[in-house]
Amino acid sequence: MDEKVIKIVNEARWADGLRVRNRLEDITYDPMRSQEEFVMRMMRENGKTAYGRQHGFETIRSLDDFRQRIPLTTYDDYLPYIERIADGEKSALTAYLTEHLSTLSGYKRLPQSRWGVQAGYDYSLCSGFYIAGQHGFLADGMTLNLVDNSLERLPSGLRVGNLLGRLLVKREFDNDQVYVIPVDFDNSPERSDTLYLQALFALRQQYISITICERYDNMLELLRYIEKHWPWLTEEIEKGNRYFQPDENRANSIREIMEEHHIGTQLVTQLWPRLHCVMIYDIDNLGASFELLRTYCGKDVHYIFTGISTAEGTFSTVLNLDDPQTVLIPDSVFYEFKPIEAEGYNRLLTLDQLEIGKRYEMVVTTLSGLYRYITKITLLVVGRYHDTPTVIVT
Repeated sequence: MDEKVIKIVNEARWADGLRVRNRLEDITYDPMRSQEEFVMRMMRENGKTAYGRQHGFETIRSLDDFRQRIPLTTYDDYLPYIERIADGEKSALTAYLTEHLSTLSGYKRLPQSRWGVQAGYDYSLCSGFYIAGQHGFLADGMTLNLVDNSLERLPSGLRVGNLLGRLLVKREFDNDQVYVIPVDFDNSPERSDTLYLQALFALRQQYISITICERYDNMLELLRYIEKHWPWLTEEIEKGNRYFQPDENRANSIREIMEEHHIGTQLVTQLWPRLHCVMIYDIDNLGASFELLRTYCGKDVHYIFTGISTAEGTFSTVLNLDDPQTVLIPDSVFYEFKPIEAEGYNRLLTLDQLEIGKRYEMVVTTLSGLYRYITKITLLVVGRYHDTPTVIVT
């Protein structure tokens, strides 16, 4: 590990995060102005797309026009367009370059434009790194990435796969310098040896300061695997293999730790003394097993819940350490909300009409060509950051 290089990369991460946080500070004071500007920009810049021509984007002059004249949509409405995009067609849904197809429910594909990917990078990764840097968690170690980064390339050149995996490879310099598991290694859960290789790379590197997980149980599964297979893994580290050179000292250190360890008790900071933080992207279900992860990690490890991010897009962003409530993003998504008790979608609300303590189903318009798309994601409004609602997934 080159500590000088790690410091440079992490300082760049912090700078990116600070830029995003400063923007968030501005847009959350008058969110409806950002919302109207966002919609009118979408209509203006996408008017000549196939979808825009069909729905008369160029004739829409106001937010009310948009809400009255553009129909609500579901995934099936986009299938013909997605097939055309996958074949390489430009300007089917959006004038912006489509550079990725994210996967939903294992088989559905949703386009991600260059600006949609950038919004995900800013409000998922960069915002998370801002919080980590603010608390000094980026200073002195490498990043353990437990994210499915397997990507398929179509004949058209588009990549298909997990959007978070795509975000991890966005900055090539970072990839080679800071990640414990090389990003060119296929981290797919479909591989039979994925957990073994994750555990091997993780144990081999003592100086890890932050872990990135798609779900918190990624980290939990890793720790349980280490508990069960540590003798075999330690032997691999001692002898070396095609991935790295032998390291007898690290192997002996792991043996001393594991021989004293009791299953289901604190382990993380014994194996990785510099590990301060776990970044978690999927916060739909923080169940009882999350408490077990907290036990493994101990009181000195903190959590960054990066926001609501799915194959459809990134819809909220982190505000505070150890806090699952996140804030909506007024300049990158147009939101509408159906009160959970409402029977239909006839009276959707805008974000300035939401009430604290009430639950809503979210409808979104995105940078990647989804227009008034019914997500089926249900949110509870728990507060406000400046004038913008903060939410948790229910």
